[in-house]
Amino acid sequence: MLLSGLAVGLMLPVTSSARTINVHRGQSIQTAVDRAHAGDRIFIHPGTYREHGKPCPTEAGDCGVVIGKDDISLIGRPQKNRPVILEARGDQHQGIAVTRSDSPATCLTNESERVNGSLIANIEVTGFEGDGVFLSCVDNWRVTNVSATDNLEYGIFPRYSGDGRIDHSFASGSNDTGIYVGQDHDILVDHNVATDNVSGYEIENSTAVVATDNESFGNTGGLLSFTLPGLIVTSNHDNEVANNNIHDNDRANTCVDPTDAVCAVPPGTGILILAADTNNVHDNTVTGNDTFGIAVANYCTGNPCNPPPADIDIFPDGNHIVSNVATGNGTNPDPSVPSIFAVDLAWDFTGTGNCWSNNTAGTAFPSNLPPCP
Repeated sequence: MLLSGLAVGLMLPVTSSARTINVHRGQSIQTAVDRAHAGDRIFIHPGTYREHGKPCPTEAGDCGVVIGKDDISLIGRPQKNRPVILEARGDQHQGIAVTRSDSPATCLTNESERVNGSLIANIEVTGFEGDGVFLSCVDNWRVTNVSATDNLEYGIFPRYSGDGRIDHSFASGSNDTGIYVGQDHDILVDHNVATDNVSGYEIENSTAVVATDNESFGNTGGLLSFTLPGLIVTSNHDNEVANNNIHDNDRANTCVDPTDAVCAVPPGTGILILAADTNNVHDNTVTGNDTFGIAVANYCTGNPCNPPPADIDIFPDGNHIVSNVATGNGTNPDPSVPSIFAVDLAWDFTGTGNCWSNNTAGTAFPSNLPPCP
């Protein structure tokens, strides 16, 4: 899936003192990162790299490569049929970790704990026990033309981060989410492909995320926009899901942590808006998902809460579902889902201000979904 000829745009500003550091097969990427200063570009030449690693700043276990400095560009230089691969060595937890803080909760209010500027491009990251590419408390960043495969939890995962972009990348083989945006703001997720994950894409407790022109197929769920309890950021609002192709997401759910909300996602889920507010879902093509196409529901629907969580608003409010093509969904629903929900467009009647207009759909529940003003 890597496009060796892809031009890397949105490069970080290069100062007159910035250097280019080259890493060749047999050398260490981490050694180059340790030598680098703000503004430096690290070019990684073709080969498979298995780093000795160092402790992950935010997780137990080791990471392949840790970047805790501002404005470091990590750029693969693949050639035809000669990729740049970062492969797990033993049971390393994360492939590339971009973070400065070992106490990520405090970085939301302490700028000194945040990384400003990061570019990761043209690299395949594979085989890690946790995440392929993980960014925590990072601003002004981009992950482009990255392939994250067979990383057991997440493929590409920014957290507590903002003003970033994930584009032209590929994620597969994660038992949670291929491309996951958690507790972030102002993120563009575009022109990616996710397949063979539990969730292809997830937007969790985030704001001003735009997910556009992506493809999701062969996952348990195609694209999820959730508000979940127990997190530092307590709301999900003002996100846009547009022009995506969400099809044939009928894979078995292989989630391994029963406390994780994604474990409750039924196979055959297209787009699920769960307890989220003011999400604009428009101009998507959602087809061939066995359980439902596009659903809007509260946090406790299908997973009764007694009592409901007190730290979030469990109801979806103000979501607009407009001009989507949702057909051929719900034809072989998972037994955990009521048959009335096995439709192209579904709503559980909860929340206020949710509306549907100009959609092409074969089936809907209820049949008279409220139109948008």
